[in-house]
Amino acid sequence: MNVISKKSTKNISKKQPIDCKVNLVTQNLHSDSECRNMGWYNIYLPKQQGQSNFRCFNISKEIYFTKSYYYGKEPLFSKSNYLYDTTLMIFGLKGKSHLGFSATQLNHTISAGDIWLFNLHHLHNPALYRLSTPNLRHEMAVLKFPTERLKRAFSANDKQLMSIFNLEVSHVAIQQDNDEWIAPLVENPLRTPFDRIKAEGRALELISHWLLPLGQYISITSKNHSDPCCYQSTAVEKAREILIAELTNPPTLYDLAKQVGMSHTRLNQNFKRNYGKTVFDWLRGYRLQLAKTYLQDRQYSITFIAHLCGFSSTSHFIQTFRQHEGCTPVTYRTNYLSKEVYHVD
Repeated sequence: MNVISKKSTKNISKKQPIDCKVNLVTQNLHSDSECRNMGWYNIYLPKQQGQSNFRCFNISKEIYFTKSYYYGKEPLFSKSNYLYDTTLMIFGLKGKSHLGFSATQLNHTISAGDIWLFNLHHLHNPALYRLSTPNLRHEMAVLKFPTERLKRAFSANDKQLMSIFNLEVSHVAIQQDNDEWIAPLVENPLRTPFDRIKAEGRALELISHWLLPLGQYISITSKNHSDPCCYQSTAVEKAREILIAELTNPPTLYDLAKQVGMSHTRLNQNFKRNYGKTVFDWLRGYRLQLAKTYLQDRQYSITFIAHLCGFSSTSHFIQTFRQHEGCTPVTYRTNYLSKEVYHVD
């Protein structure tokens, strides 16, 4: 997605060893560098070369923020270990860094303007690898939360929404002014307890803002899944989950059928029996329904929504929307918001 993306870019190091030393990032590395006054501190990677700066703070022993810079003639290759379930929100600022759960599968490219969410489960995905290429200036910022800290905001009635934290990787946004998003954190001097309270509030505000699209996605998919007329099929449900996870770059029908262990003809038949549509008719409908949800909020641009919902371009989104909804996305938004104003009055 995208919103729910296990989207894969080209593997930078697929099944090939990376010819550089691994910088191991552990909790001890933070602890050894951490300021006693709960202010800013710098961490240093022992095998690191080139120009670099890793500026960090830690609030309440739970929330960490790191803004990193790297430029050098050699790649920067690091491995961060996590001893408990951890949720990361990553903001691309400059350059491109490649992240993944193993040294040979760096599938996720963090570019300038990108916002990504990673959920690391310490039992089966306890580490995150990063590769930043040489001779290019790289900057990124990372907010780190214990997943359990975020789950405290969810009540017993929010079990479906809590599945947000089961999503390993989510490409939440593109083309954002990330320097502006993180400015209240970067510019906070953290000298007083009031500064630190403000930083904690801003960190939680950021994660809340960008979890919202994921919550909207969960709400839509749970409604579709709860349809009592659905014919129960593990393979078809798995195919549907793959389509959602790979929304911006879905597999072909043949590849999808192969992944779930059935012929493409049978998959289309079973998909239609479950959801009333063939595979890619359903996918188009899902994208449009998701787009209509985002259009109800004026903060999301048309280009941003086109990306979130997996359309190849803004023009393709507008054309498809007009064809199936009878109006452009802008007209739909205008009509919806005018009805909301009228209803409030």
